[in-house]
Amino acid sequence: MIQKASAAALLLTFLLVLSCVSKNKYVEVESELNSTGAELAETQKKLEVYQNRNKILLDENGRLIEANEALSLELQQEKLAVLRKEEKISDLEKTRREIETNLKEQIEQKDIKIEEIEGRLKVTFVDKILFDSGSVMIKDKGKEVLLSLADSFKDNPAQSIIVEGHTDDMQIGPALQQRFPTNWELSTARATAVVRFLQEKGNIAPERLTASGFSFYKPVAANDSEEGRKQNRRIEIIMVPEK
Repeated sequence: MIQKASAAALLLTFLLVLSCVSKNKYVEVESELNSTGAELAETQKKLEVYQNRNKILLDENGRLIEANEALSLELQQEKLAVLRKEEKISDLEKTRREIETNLKEQIEQKDIKIEEIEGRLKVTFVDKILFDSGSVMIKDKGKEVLLSLADSFKDNPAQSIIVEGHTDDMQIGPALQQRFPTNWELSTARATAVVRFLQEKGNIAPERLTASGFSFYKPVAANDSEEGRKQNRRIEIIMVPEK
């Protein structure tokens, strides 16, 4: 009986020890699991932060790409505009050289003046080469000059042609007042006569042509001398590149 009691006590002691060991191991494992869970949660938070940062970077990168593409397109458009402008300037320069060659005599005699102003080519005629005093009938010599000029204009069909009539400030004589009450009518009639000639004889497309009269309100010299009035009695033909 004593031996059985001893054995039972020994077995009970063993079970108690085993139970304590298992419980301690369970607590240890549970603690490790809790720690791992906390680390996992912290890692998950860090991952979410990184994902958010990455999304922001992707969005910013996307905006940068879009901005870069827009800037690149804008630069291409500006380069194209510059090229087109250079082409127009080149066309005007070519026309100018041709006019200077064809009308060399009139330029040397100062009956014609050529200027480039803000991308426009202006050819100025003193009135005596085109018209007699108070007349709107183009003189034969003037017709020859205008035909030569029209040949130069034909090489640049994309450019508009504006013809402006200008006078001095002298009042229209009594013999002409019924036909031209003021210098407005005279300046406009002369510009119109040149436009019609360029269309009908110079074969310039009418949609390229415009006639304007300015009377004596845009003088280039003082009207208090014959030389000044001579400069103001003029026809200006201006080549304007289309936009």
